[in-house]
Amino acid sequence: MHGVLLVSISSIFDDTRKYAEHLIAELDRDDIPVSLLVAPHIDGNWHLAKDHRMQHWLRDHAEAGRTLILNGFDQAVQGRRAEFANLEAHEARLRLKGATRQMAKIGFEPTIFAAPRWRMSPGTLEVLPEFEFQLACSSHGLHELPSGRLHQTRNLSFGEGFGAAKWWRRNIIRAAERSAQRGNTVRLSVSARNLEDRKVRADFLRAVDKAAAAGARPESYSIFL
Repeated sequence: MHGVLLVSISSIFDDTRKYAEHLIAELDRDDIPVSLLVAPHIDGNWHLAKDHRMQHWLRDHAEAGRTLILNGFDQAVQGRRAEFANLEAHEARLRLKGATRQMAKIGFEPTIFAAPRWRMSPGTLEVLPEFEFQLACSSHGLHELPSGRLHQTRNLSFGEGFGAAKWWRRNIIRAAERSAQRGNTVRLSVSARNLEDRKVRADFLRAVDKAAAAGARPESYSIFL
């Protein structure tokens, strides 16, 4: 029995878009779908609503069938903590309301939510259905919101609060291959902030290749909708 391979890129904004583009091109050549995690605000001074070039870029990808995933509201407030990791339902509702309204104003209405750094509080999970999300992605797995079903599968990340040191990258490559050999779903993600380093990009591609060669079927997150 084979599982699926889910690949995603986060922290895509004006400073990192070109690095994401390079990785996407390489994955496309190998027929590996890649989902894009997007947020309205990043680093305090970048706003998707003001970056028309980025909007156009995302729209082109969406129209081509690329899966877009809402990745929080204001990543600038994270500091050392993930934005939705510890929120009660009330505060999570306010942040989700702000995020979905701002995204809708510029023409994006994602139905998949991934908490920044994949850390999602119970309160966040509780209120997501109010905003018509169909799938939530966390460190615990993939939550089908209409049915309440949980697909338990951990995320393997470069960056995103998990680091990208050489020893960590080696561990991720081995873990991805072993998980695929067992027939499990393999989730691989990378922060575009780390893709400037060619060694990081090469090792991420190696993890993807190892998982696919071990039998994991490449898909996008939308397969769970």
